[in-house]
Amino acid sequence: MSGSLQFNYNGVVANMQTASIGILRAARNGVQDSVDDLKRIAVDIAPIDSTDLRRSGQAEVSQTPGKIVGEVTFRAVENGFNYGLWIHEGEYNLGEQSQQAPGTDGYSVGNKYLERPLRGESEKYVRWIAEEVRDAVGD
Repeated sequence: MSGSLQFNYNGVVANMQTASIGILRAARNGVQDSVDDLKRIAVDIAPIDSTDLRRSGQAEVSQTPGKIVGEVTFRAVENGFNYGLWIHEGEYNLGEQSQQAPGTDGYSVGNKYLERPLRGESEKYVRWIAEEVRDAVGD
């Protein structure tokens, strides 16, 4: 006696591809929400001399196969000098306008305006991305 079993897996493959696309979309949404929030906080705690530094903040998400990257950047240049980097990394006395600014979300205005909230909010951002993916998977 002989027998054979045939299985048409085209539908399974198509469903897996659809699910993968949905998961990647969800992960990208979670990353986008995270970088938008990080930018919001960083803008509000960046020192103020002029508004150039705060206005230069950008949040972007890029995607390549197997990788989603979120990036928040600031670039304030005057006479070829990137003072946005210096203000982030340096130690200095805040000007009067910066001293009077309220900050946000428990962060005060000052240096490391991008690094401090990235470190402080990273668990929240991981949770947001995981929740988006979990919702896309259906639990």
